[in-house]
Amino acid sequence: MTDLKELIITDDGPIRHIRFNRPEKLNALNTTMHEGVLEELRRAEAEEGVRVIAFSGEGRSFCAGQDIGGGSNAVPERYRERMVALDIGLGPLMIQDVTTAIRNVLKPTVALMHGHALGAGYDYATSCDFRLASEDCRFGDPRVHRALWAAEGWSYKITRLIPQGWTTRMSLRGEPLTGLEAEAAGLVHKTYPAGENLREAAREYLLKLAEIPPGSYAVIKKSILDSLDLSYEAALAHVPRV
Repeated sequence: MTDLKELIITDDGPIRHIRFNRPEKLNALNTTMHEGVLEELRRAEAEEGVRVIAFSGEGRSFCAGQDIGGGSNAVPERYRERMVALDIGLGPLMIQDVTTAIRNVLKPTVALMHGHALGAGYDYATSCDFRLASEDCRFGDPRVHRALWAAEGWSYKITRLIPQGWTTRMSLRGEPLTGLEAEAAGLVHKTYPAGENLREAAREYLLKLAEIPPGSYAVIKKSILDSLDLSYEAALAHVPRV
């Protein structure tokens, strides 16, 4: 397992839990956490006994975003030639890699969201197959208010998950949805009462996913991803012209 105190990796039968563990920062993600998630995701994908991969956060939030200015943000060697002179650091490069890996893994992936699920937390969650949330969760992408361009593929994913009216509210106005609103939009699959421990409350849901034959799930998921009109990589490479 990854030797990183900011991630907690546990198994509940066939469910592999990847838990963000920076509660004092509302689980804002730094580069070492992204690296750790990527490593654990690959390990979980390779282990036959792991049937479901679930992401959650310790403390009061799932994930409040990317930690731009603090935490451990050392640049891995493979990214050094791709760095640009911006104040946002390495975040977009690593978020792009890890969310692409989450999206493409052929096992059920689930985000268990409570408190804040914003920015990078939103990126992780919208890359998962399923999103479960507390009713009062604040789920969205406020980066427009900070003049930040989120470059990890959100415009490709969100427009395929929910209708445009909800998309513009979240992306152009930067207005988070509650868990209940996100469920109404079709972005969240199931909500739970505020204050419940989602790892416990959602356990039955996760175990039901684990019962699906892995081969069938993999074939159907790959068919869905391959059937979308523009490739994910092409969308990531697209540069909007204003």
